[in-house]
Amino acid sequence: MNILVATDGTLDPEMAARAVARLAGEDAQVTVMTAVNVPVDFLRGLGDSGVEEAAQIAHEARNTGGSGDRAAQELMPAMPVQERPDTDSMVSRSLSAMADAQTKPIVKALADQGIEAKAIWRTTENKTARSIMTTMKELDTDVVIIGSHGHGRFEGLLGSTGTKLVRHAPASVFVLRDGS
Repeated sequence: MNILVATDGTLDPEMAARAVARLAGEDAQVTVMTAVNVPVDFLRGLGDSGVEEAAQIAHEARNTGGSGDRAAQELMPAMPVQERPDTDSMVSRSLSAMADAQTKPIVKALADQGIEAKAIWRTTENKTARSIMTTMKELDTDVVIIGSHGHGRFEGLLGSTGTKLVRHAPASVFVLRDGS
């Protein structure tokens, strides 16, 4: 079974780990994912050719209804950090640090339960639900675990990311209710 835990940093790590433990069999593949919102205009303004190209791909994908997140993710780390201009390495480190802060607590809680998980992050342009669904397809996910009360990036103008996932996700959605 392929399990994706999607978090914006507000999902309780212990609760998520318990849910995964109940669902996971011995051969389960567990991935903890977060989406880091990076506006395309910001990427475009950085000037590095790889980031510029990623921004263009994301922009074109937005206009055609696709997702440029994977292409942007693949292009941004293409150059080793030490070869990037200072601005790019600072941005890359900042995005990575934000993603780590959101995924590491859950990865640790899973490890405490004896469950190995990898952490990934995707850049998104205020289209978090689409980023999660694209990742679900890429990973051939059987179930995605999300929290019921997201904040910021996990809420949209037309409804929460959770609502969009429940309606449109390509696999089952397991919604964890927060304790408040």
